[in-house]
Amino acid sequence: MAISNDRKFSSRQVSNILDNVIGKTLGEVDKGHSNQFGRALKSPKITGIAGDVIEQSVFGYASDSNQECDIEIDGKLVELKTTGVRVPKTDLNKAKGKTGDEYNIYLGAKEGISITAVTLEPTIQDDFATSHFWEKAQRLLIVFYEYTSYDVVPAIEYAKFPIVGYCYNRFTPTEQEQLRNDWELVRNYLKPYYEKYQNPNERREKMIGFTSAVRPNLLLIELVPGYKKRSSGSYQNPRYRLKQTFVDTIVRGHFDKSRSKHEVSLKEPFSSFAELDKRCHELSLQYKGKTLVELKENLGISSDINAKDFAALCVLKMFDADCKKLNQILDFKKAGIIAKTVTLNDKGKGTEDMKCQHVDFEEWADRDIDFEESQVYRYFMEHSLLCPIFCEHDSTNHAKTTFEGFKRFSFEDDFINSEVRRMWEDSRKLIHTNRLEWIYDLDKNGNRIRNASGSWKGAPNLPKKKDYIVFFRGGASNASVEAKTQIVNNIKMIPQFFWLSRTFVEKKLSSLSFI
Repeated sequence: MAISNDRKFSSRQVSNILDNVIGKTLGEVDKGHSNQFGRALKSPKITGIAGDVIEQSVFGYASDSNQECDIEIDGKLVELKTTGVRVPKTDLNKAKGKTGDEYNIYLGAKEGISITAVTLEPTIQDDFATSHFWEKAQRLLIVFYEYTSYDVVPAIEYAKFPIVGYCYNRFTPTEQEQLRNDWELVRNYLKPYYEKYQNPNERREKMIGFTSAVRPNLLLIELVPGYKKRSSGSYQNPRYRLKQTFVDTIVRGHFDKSRSKHEVSLKEPFSSFAELDKRCHELSLQYKGKTLVELKENLGISSDINAKDFAALCVLKMFDADCKKLNQILDFKKAGIIAKTVTLNDKGKGTEDMKCQHVDFEEWADRDIDFEESQVYRYFMEHSLLCPIFCEHDSTNHAKTTFEGFKRFSFEDDFINSEVRRMWEDSRKLIHTNRLEWIYDLDKNGNRIRNASGSWKGAPNLPKKKDYIVFFRGGASNASVEAKTQIVNNIKMIPQFFWLSRTFVEKKLSSLSFI
């Protein structure tokens, strides 16, 4: 379909339009125009109202659901996207008191960016270069607004959010190849269904759940919502969406021009999980069975083998990455890959639980948020674990610990919707019903016990490892009164994290072959 004249702009026109609205709120630019927020007075939930304001009130054209690109700039088709950004809570203290560019460098992506629907009818698309996905993704004009809340807000509240910037995004050759591989992975998974099932209804029935099947191997994109059959009998079709982890690198690259100073990219990038697996396999062949002493010598590491993160340092050297932590590698961050070294004993048993993410209790206290909108849901859905495995042969002699290889896995939908959801729901009930309490540790005489810092030993009655696979545990260097900076229902506690039990980790890893 040809682009209508009201959607054709020059780059100068676009700059003038957007430069004029930066600093204004979505509500301010909507006034006197299409009045999108007039709709929000009657409908508290309007998906994409920020995008409607940018399209209809700022650029002046009516939105539609067509798969073609939104606008034309200097004769080239461009997709216009509007997305929320905000300062992560971990950076709030750094951003406090700052304004303008000094504040904006702390902005990160609030969510992923939806590109277009997966084309399923009348047949799947076969060529990436001519696909609806690439037509829309190859040239993106992204407008950023700051989502100045950490709660889910009704549509009318978006009127208060300021427009903070925009950028033209073109993917690097490596990113293009990664996106191509992701798209082709989806195509190749679906193609046999079209060859085997000519009847559309039968084919759709057989395809239920395909989004879960391909998710573990998608690098930069995700398919949301999951493909399933509704109670009405219709099907819920997925869309291609750039992962939040990937969009975050775009956002930070726009607002923080100095990011190259503190980001580390692999010297040999990978364009798919298959390529990463191949790299890991080659490293395993080279270093498998070597002790920490041998790795220290072979990799030229100066740190003592008894240092806390020595195993992780060995893996960094294997990848030839010039940084201090595995999760500082940009290639991993983009794809939502969390690298966690795991030490097992010679019987395959785990030696420690796995620390995951800090708990945002403000979100936990929000009664209106759904599980699928929560941070913990997104954490498990969007991330995969790359686990360098070490074997501890003698707990008294660290020098005998050996490197065994790599294993990688994503979290299954059933696990997320059962174990993660159970932890989320049970802990929220405690907060919402005021049954959250501090449980003191007592000695044999029933007296409270003090810890080394002088405060009373104990913990909140949040889900514990004894009864949950995903559980709560504090994460601080000490348990002093001063370290109890988190307050929930007037109960002071050290910052809480959710963890994975070591028994779950060891069982999961034991079910997987080395890469």
